[in-house]
Amino acid sequence: MNQIFVIAWRELTRLRKRFEGGASPVAVILLLAVVGLSVYSLRDTVSLGNGLYRLGVSGDVPEINDSRFAVNFVTPEEGQKLLADKTIDVLIVGSEVFSREDDKSQFAVRALKQYMEETELVRVANSFADEDAFPLRVGISHLSAAPPPPTTDASGPVLQTTQPVEFIIPSLTPPPAPFTQVIVTLLYIMPITFISIFFTSSFMDEKVNRRLTILLSAPVTPFQIILGKMLPYAVFALSTTMLIAKLTGGNIPLALAIFAPTTLFIFAIYMMVPLFYRTFKDTTFIAMFVTTTTTAYLVFPAMFTNNNDLSYISPLTLAVKMYRNEPFGWREYLLPSLPMTAIFAIAMYAGSRLLNEEFLMGYKPISRKVADAIYLMMAHFKPWFAVTLWSLLVIPAVYMTQVVMLAFATNLPVGLILGATLIASALIEELVKTVGIIVLAEHGVVNSVRQILWLSFLSALGFLIGEKLLLLISISMVTQAQVSSALFGAGIFLLIPLVAHFVFTSTVSLLRIKLRFPYWLALALGTILHFFYNAYVMRGGL
Repeated sequence: MNQIFVIAWRELTRLRKRFEGGASPVAVILLLAVVGLSVYSLRDTVSLGNGLYRLGVSGDVPEINDSRFAVNFVTPEEGQKLLADKTIDVLIVGSEVFSREDDKSQFAVRALKQYMEETELVRVANSFADEDAFPLRVGISHLSAAPPPPTTDASGPVLQTTQPVEFIIPSLTPPPAPFTQVIVTLLYIMPITFISIFFTSSFMDEKVNRRLTILLSAPVTPFQIILGKMLPYAVFALSTTMLIAKLTGGNIPLALAIFAPTTLFIFAIYMMVPLFYRTFKDTTFIAMFVTTTTTAYLVFPAMFTNNNDLSYISPLTLAVKMYRNEPFGWREYLLPSLPMTAIFAIAMYAGSRLLNEEFLMGYKPISRKVADAIYLMMAHFKPWFAVTLWSLLVIPAVYMTQVVMLAFATNLPVGLILGATLIASALIEELVKTVGIIVLAEHGVVNSVRQILWLSFLSALGFLIGEKLLLLISISMVTQAQVSSALFGAGIFLLIPLVAHFVFTSTVSLLRIKLRFPYWLALALGTILHFFYNAYVMRGGL
């Protein structure tokens, strides 16, 4: 522990010198301001679930003006055929509604019922006088600033009030956009991002000047070096979190609980940058890219607080609810926090394996360096354990990526965009499940077909176990969108997704190792098979 504090103190002196330079946070503030204004301008134009359900209508049917529904006019006979073929999800003939027994059709019926109820409330609200009792109206009256003495009648004292100034219909009142609270929560992210860039720059400077090589020759472990160099930056980030919570009237312990995993997540990403790149030019470009993408990931979902449960993929949503004095449960807290913390743990483990002179100073293409990094992380274990552990470790990153894609897919038209989402998801899964086996084969650890099939099964099993464990904390969030059944394999029978994962993984591995297909081609074929499986699941085939 003493070595960690010594390294931290050394890093603290370097941090002080860097803050004495000419760097200014103005550029970061301007970037965040532009992102915030862009989100604000789009807050009313993005429609959740646009075109998600397909309706067939015939006869005298009320007009349906909801972006979730794609309406097609059909004859009753044609509609029954399209419904049976799953071309449409619901058929409405006059006052009769026809549906199938599968999930998507039933989801569409429920959404249609909800829309009709809301439409009827609007009609009733416009048809009756304000003083009528239905729908419920809440009249807001304000007490006078200096009320006259109370008068009494037979029923007791009565306060004089002003006339009602407005009526609110709760069922027709949308939740207010949390723009102000999101801007406040951005104040927490700015110093974390800013200090992370200094952490990356300091790491890169010692790497280029080979001072890191000298440090590696000292009697300290790579883990102690990383933790010691990160410690002063992390303390500064958490201290600013406490200060901002104090100045803005937030709950300090709750703010720390919300933003501590976010801090670890950002540091994990910025720690990987100098490990893989050798020049400041590359590092600066990647750091700015990471800053932009992480800011968008954190800000965009929070703008839909209380409108969609998928907004909980961002910890800023929890901060918004904190400033609104609204409660949230442990499941909502774990949805963003647990994957972020897990990614930090994985990054720390990876950094402790990669922090050696040969890897740091080698000039290789980024794809080759990634393959070498995976092998260095797996080479310390038996192949069967290494492959299973790898599949479990990559789950948080894959899960976060898929949930983000799911959140964006629910806001985009169904069709080409939905197909692209399923393909991207399949590609990511097959890549992470097979790359470990391929890397072991390239180093001569795996040779026979039996070994390939056994490791493919273990990779599929580890991936499925990790996927289901993370899904337990977020089942109510991700299952509200139909595409989630394909992305996360929601269902009772775990044997089917296990067999599917095994088939896709073994196909890619055998094509690459035994038949010598280029990895990109083998991966493309496995992705296509996985895509058709996802599409079949999404249409209610399983």
